[in-house]
Amino acid sequence: MHAVSRAGAAGPMQFMPATGARFGLGWRDGFDTRYDPQLAARASVLYFNERFAELNNDLEFAIAAYNGGEGRALRLKNAAGGKDFWDPSVYGQLPPETRDYVPYVLAAAWLFLHPEEYGLEFPKVNGAATVLKLKAPASIYQLSICLGGPRDGYFRALRNLNPRYEPHNPIAAGTELRVPVMVPPEYDKNCVSGPRAELAVNLMAASKPTVAASPARTYRVKSGDTLSSISRRHGCDGPTQLARANGLRAPYVIRAGQRLQLKGCG
Repeated sequence: MHAVSRAGAAGPMQFMPATGARFGLGWRDGFDTRYDPQLAARASVLYFNERFAELNNDLEFAIAAYNGGEGRALRLKNAAGGKDFWDPSVYGQLPPETRDYVPYVLAAAWLFLHPEEYGLEFPKVNGAATVLKLKAPASIYQLSICLGGPRDGYFRALRNLNPRYEPHNPIAAGTELRVPVMVPPEYDKNCVSGPRAELAVNLMAASKPTVAASPARTYRVKSGDTLSSISRRHGCDGPTQLARANGLRAPYVIRAGQRLQLKGCG
């Protein structure tokens, strides 16, 4: 959910800021909704419907537009003169990355739809989620410790279902989190009170040593950076805190070459 490309595309569907804004994604109450899986998925459907209408329902050109730019795909489609997408005179004009991307996506989709033809078996995953209201303040890290759970734990699931929250920041009591359906009973059993709840609190407290204040560092923004990616790399308390420290207002636009104060960052 928190992927960011070198070009600045972000979230599970990799929307660029301007493209995301066209389909309702952007900064809302200090959170970049490109990272919201539900909103990003819906925006992606709208984006592809627009591409299909523009490209005469040509799936290959629509996928090429998603990866290589809608303007380039439309110009190539109009200039093709009825030639097939795979015609060398058409396909050869695409960037190398897009020439790889389109067949990769089509092949992956075909394998997913017809696994039995290739001897494939996909793992059974219970993707159902429900809502949990916190009875006490806790961070996602803290919840991951007290919940325990399956081999890989619940950290990634909690992080992906609640992309608004930085994993180390305490979340207020009464906040509703989206969680896997098996989590609420474990939460009531192990995270409200008892030895695992105490262990989680103690470990989180131990991870925050008191250090003497030092001068704020600075960072020069590079192409493709976002406040979220900078915050994660430098141990800041989230993109909103970083924006406030630098006097930025929504939609928190930053530019390559701009120097940011890393106040309060690790």
